[in-house]
Amino acid sequence: MAADQTVPDWAIGCMDREYIVLDGGQRDPSLAIWIQTCSQYIDIRIPHDRPRFRAKRSLDDFAAKELFELARQSGDTGVCTIEDRVATWNSWGDRFGFFCDEVDIFPDDGLLEPKSGTIFETETENSRVAYEEAWVQQPYDHGLIAHLTLRSTTDPDRAKGVLLVTGRYAAYVESGTSANQTSLQTQLEGVDGDLGRMRQILDCEASYAIRQRAGAPFVIRHSCLPFREGQELDVPTMNRRILERETTLPARHDGAFWQVESWLVKR
Repeated sequence: MAADQTVPDWAIGCMDREYIVLDGGQRDPSLAIWIQTCSQYIDIRIPHDRPRFRAKRSLDDFAAKELFELARQSGDTGVCTIEDRVATWNSWGDRFGFFCDEVDIFPDDGLLEPKSGTIFETETENSRVAYEEAWVQQPYDHGLIAHLTLRSTTDPDRAKGVLLVTGRYAAYVESGTSANQTSLQTQLEGVDGDLGRMRQILDCEASYAIRQRAGAPFVIRHSCLPFREGQELDVPTMNRRILERETTLPARHDGAFWQVESWLVKR
């Protein structure tokens, strides 16, 4: 069940950003992951200087200053279209996922140039600042390409999360916990130090996972919730035979299931 393809074949897969340079400045090695199916994308960004937070087990373990560190991250999903090598990323409706002040400066499009396994992205005339990004396509990101949404059994018409799988890589982003479309930092600043409300605003997962081999679990490598790193991501068992006969798959989330939106096998 393939979706209408809105990007060329060379853009489908998992891209790990090598660097970004803003307005002629220094190379910023902060983490950025771009997973792209035929149409849907997930974009996750984590600052390179985010503390490790190794001892944290939940958001309840974070103090106010530490919560502001988490607000510097972003996780987003939507539809990407590429025409004449200009890519446009259209987020889903009411800010599905979340974003930080740094990401908010970027326009919704960029000029792409694929070269030997790396996609170079530069500004267009719509950009607020000159920039260059280098996206490195990851090995083994072919095979099964799938787009699923997490849906509640009591409200199946509304997506609670988006899961994309490209070969041995997967990314998941949840719907935002706030209808507010301002950045996470702005939202935290607006609750006057209310720790409960701050934690609620940040309780929205964006995670990137890798499986070591076929049949192995997808283990979270990077997440906006640091305590999720090293844990297994809920990715249902999928192959061509299953997907040819099933449009819904079981989920580990209580009262929820996975809706198969599209899939294909990329050689």
